Amino acid sequence: MGRTRINGHHTMVGNPARRSTSHAEDLPVTSGLGFGAVDDAAGGQRGTRAVVSADLEGFLRANWGVWPAGPAPDLGGSSNLNLLVTDGRSRQVARVYRPFVTGQRVAALQAVRHHLASHGVPCAEPIPAAGGRGWETFEGRAVEVEPYVAAPAAMNTLTRVRTGLAVLGRIHALLQAFPSSPAAAAPRFANYIAADGLVEAVAAGTRRIRAWQPTPAEARLADLADELAETLAQHERDRPTQPRRQLVHGDFWDNNVRFRHGQVALVTDFDFLGDHPRTDDLALTLYFTSVDLTDITSDPAPLTELADAYESGLGTRLSQHERAAIPLAMARQPLWSISVWVALLDDQDAARRHLAATAPELEWALQLTSRIAQVQDALAEDT
Repeated sequence: MGRTRINGHHTMVGNPARRSTSHAEDLPVTSGLGFGAVDDAAGGQRGTRAVVSADLEGFLRANWGVWPAGPAPDLGGSSNLNLLVTDGRSRQVARVYRPFVTGQRVAALQAVRHHLASHGVPCAEPIPAAGGRGWETFEGRAVEVEPYVAAPAAMNTLTRVRTGLAVLGRIHALLQAFPSSPAAAAPRFANYIAADGLVEAVAAGTRRIRAWQPTPAEARLADLADELAETLAQHERDRPTQPRRQLVHGDFWDNNVRFRHGQVALVTDFDFLGDHPRTDDLALTLYFTSVDLTDITSDPAPLTELADAYESGLGTRLSQHERAAIPLAMARQPLWSISVWVALLDDQDAARRHLAATAPELEWALQLTSRIAQVQDALAEDT
């Protein structure tokens, strides 16, 4: 996203959507990254990122018998506070969520991770606190601790994406019949926008842009976002069926998929887990591949190869309708920047920076809409 990084994940300038990076090999990461009220949203409902304090350290000692591992234990991540901690024998990660993330939500995420781990997907499971529960509450924030997994490489090459997509397919297969719940199905803040109600959702962001006396460049981006939403909505109206919905990861990219020796060693950051079409989740990864690595929509060969890799883990073929949905969902991705973050960020300057960093992706998505039919045909020919 954008081309500016702030924490080792593909984070926009001022982008609050990123990230809960919690396992990496290049340690330590300097603490005090400067996240604060600037990325609060919806009138303070999102809350700010937690900070290290003596009270928090005492809480971790009392409940898990761990303490910060070194003078700079903050592992980064713009959403949660992720601390490298130790019990004197091994390293763990202590994660402190934002206030809007309830304990019920954390328990739901842990249940999904446990289910996946029990079927061979590499996920870190929580370490029970002294009271036996997988999470506890500190000053209104849910806290969990999990083993630290040394996995030095992120999913940021085409080869790793191909390997990782087989794992994503496996995740979707395992979650297809997994019971959802209100706590699991709908995160309050996430990098997601549904096909249903697309035009109205984007309009919430573009209205704010036009209300802040935008520069000509900002006004143009608002027009582009509205145009993209209208174009995609028309394509969706022409589709005969809607894709099936199920629990999906929600953010399967880069630092959230860690590699060791060429294989996926850890799938982490389930913060955006939700009940969505599985093709939307696949499309998110394919979208980031296109805008951060190489445009896989300009040549049908790499796109169909990646779709095949996903299906190898899924254990079945996507339907023709699902394959046709993939390029539409890819083109929809930049619009969650408008409908969620531009619309909801409390700090207007942060919203403006976020909008500016989204410009290349909006341009890319509009170009993709002009050749949706060709991309759909290429995917259909592979079935």
